[in-house]
Amino acid sequence: MVTISDLAAHFGLKTLVGSAQALNRPITAIETDRPGIEILGFFKEHEFTRLSMIGNKEMSIITGIDYDTLYRNFKTLCDPRCPGIIVCQGLKCPEALLQAAKEMDEPLFSTTMGTSALSYEILEYLSYQLAPHTQLHAGLLEIYGEGVLIMGESGIGKSEIALDLIKRGHRLIADDMVDISLVRNTLMGRCPQVLQGMLEVRGIGVIDVARMFGINSMKNYTTIDFAVKLVPFDRSQPLERLGVRNDQIEILKVKKPMVELPVSAARSMAQIIETAVTNTKLKNYGYDSAYEFQKRFIELGRRARGEN
Repeated sequence: MVTISDLAAHFGLKTLVGSAQALNRPITAIETDRPGIEILGFFKEHEFTRLSMIGNKEMSIITGIDYDTLYRNFKTLCDPRCPGIIVCQGLKCPEALLQAAKEMDEPLFSTTMGTSALSYEILEYLSYQLAPHTQLHAGLLEIYGEGVLIMGESGIGKSEIALDLIKRGHRLIADDMVDISLVRNTLMGRCPQVLQGMLEVRGIGVIDVARMFGINSMKNYTTIDFAVKLVPFDRSQPLERLGVRNDQIEILKVKKPMVELPVSAARSMAQIIETAVTNTKLKNYGYDSAYEFQKRFIELGRRARGEN
């Protein structure tokens, strides 16, 4: 839950009106509202659950309306469902709004930030804070611009493989635990704050990736585009030979492509993961190696049988 007090603290807003109870109001809508026609008294299509923001455009309307009409309309705007009202750009809060907010105990704030810029930043902030969340026991790296989850049972070598990938120029987002959010239909992954920039290597302990490999070796967050599941190598189990399988992982009801890779001491897993990511990118651009191989094999068979 995000309260109006949380948002005010995050953006450094100055509180003009609001009791402790009012400042604890939850924010449920991501979007903000510019109450132009509401100031004129039209509330038929107004979304009361949205934050209201007042800037120069609204002020130009306010200056042409008498105090009593403004007070009546602002009192309607100061609805208990509205989490708060923000007066932007360092503008002086209208007396009618101040009076209505005090009477209705409506959280009222002021800021020197521009109205459009603040609206955009609030949208970004609330899109993440109010998004569906989950946690996954995995690593997350950005490889060739793709966010890649590296999963597998404990002790299989996820962190050691991540270390190899970092040394090859890729970027670490999270080791061991990934916070995942569904932000506007996009899966976003980031590291829990306490673990940020840290990587556990068995036999050595926890290392600071940024200090050891440079600040460009890590990133705060990335989209999740692809997943790699590491499994122990087992000769008795059939292995994928052609790459025609299209496995997927489902996270927060969103499906992403996944490949299962057997791990053994003789295999360079960092190189194999790089190859898997590149192959998936080629598929996204319309080139499928397995399909091309099958097509070539079928064509050779036709020629051998003398078919056109």
